[in-house]
Amino acid sequence: MIRNRFGIFGIFAVLLSLTVLAAPTAADPGTAKTRPLNISLDFTGTPGGFECPDGLVPQAFEGSGRLSHLGRVEVSGGACNDFVNLEIVGGFGTYVAANGDSIDVEFSGTASFIPPATFVGEGSGAIVGGTGRFESVTGAFDFTSETIGEQTSLVGQGWIAYDASDRSRN
Repeated sequence: MIRNRFGIFGIFAVLLSLTVLAAPTAADPGTAKTRPLNISLDFTGTPGGFECPDGLVPQAFEGSGRLSHLGRVEVSGGACNDFVNLEIVGGFGTYVAANGDSIDVEFSGTASFIPPATFVGEGSGAIVGGTGRFESVTGAFDFTSETIGEQTSLVGQGWIAYDASDRSRN
């Protein structure tokens, strides 16, 4: 039963990471362009892997999916889960494209439990950094997630801003 909870919160954490904290300005407003962002991820979570404040349970996650402008991605990260209030706090993740370019996100959100083993979540996140052509990236997203058993699926939408004029950076 605990494993199911971690799986659901894991997906929820990934989606949240894309939505909440990003600001609508990029590092170089002269060359950055704001574009729509679509997110579709599947992942699993495992307990532990890092420290959380007292009363919160750490969960690491790994998976894959698709993000606009990155294509197919591998995702890893974690979040601190509050199973009493059904909240995700301090979520973080890194999404790595096939060419090695990446974006970093932070997220938070809430969840609802549907017996016997389903969690439905929603939240928001911010894109807070990246590498390669996403070196000066910013963005924000909202997401929803569903965890059934150990499988979490997350979808989200938002915006991303980056300078795509130099695609040779790695």
